Amino acid sequence: MASDHRSGPRTTGRAAIPLEIASALRRRLRRAASPSSVPGSLPVLFFGDLPNAWIATVGLNPSRQEYLDRSGRELMGSSRRFETLSSLGALTRNSMTDGQADRAIDTMRAYFQPGKPVYSWFGHLNRVVASLGAEYGTGRAAHLDLVQEATDPTWSLLAQHRPEEASALMSADLPFLRWEIETYPLKLVLCNGRSVFDHVVKVLGAAVVETGTAKRATWWIAKAIAGGRAVGVGGWNMPLVRPTGLDSTAEAVLGSTLGTAARSAGVEF
Repeated sequence: MASDHRSGPRTTGRAAIPLEIASALRRRLRRAASPSSVPGSLPVLFFGDLPNAWIATVGLNPSRQEYLDRSGRELMGSSRRFETLSSLGALTRNSMTDGQADRAIDTMRAYFQPGKPVYSWFGHLNRVVASLGAEYGTGRAAHLDLVQEATDPTWSLLAQHRPEEASALMSADLPFLRWEIETYPLKLVLCNGRSVFDHVVKVLGAAVVETGTAKRATWWIAKAIAGGRAVGVGGWNMPLVRPTGLDSTAEAVLGSTLGTAARSAGVEF
């Protein structure tokens, strides 16, 4: 729906986004796509109700399956996860009205609401954050990515075959991720994989304060100051969809272990 001059988008039952923040989100939505961005897609600024979350998980970039089915066709109807240029009736990103941009943001905030076609990849991460009392579905946890563009080919193939484009995307999008962590009231950021952790630690200027192991996984906790507050930055050495040796119970234990380490480092939540 269109926004007024006082506030930005408002998902049903959720608080409106302040205008200054909404303006920054719209600017990111309108930035030109990369050559390998999924055609017609929009950058995924966040998954879930970031304005109300206190934990954010972080990955590399959105999967193309957030926009396309296995045949490469745009998801439609009840299978749709995010708005696209075609669903909004916009010709280009830059030509989107505030109302169209706000509708895209509303859909992102509602990603984990009941009945939505959530990508199964999030199941492992949800077990980690649930152990800390912050499931995605409650709005107390959200997901971010280093790069907001969903790409086709996948990120690993893009980095292998088009390294200059991958590097340009990372350089362009990391400042927006830092802005999100500084702007929203996050207290704990959990990184799904070593490279993600290393990028977030670097962009926030965080310092590692504790490390440990769980089966095949090695984990770390770092502490950063972002937006004038202490933020815990946790991570592990491989994405949880890989064979880490962690079952569902062990994934929950990993989450509680990281929470305890963050509190020991002086992060309050």
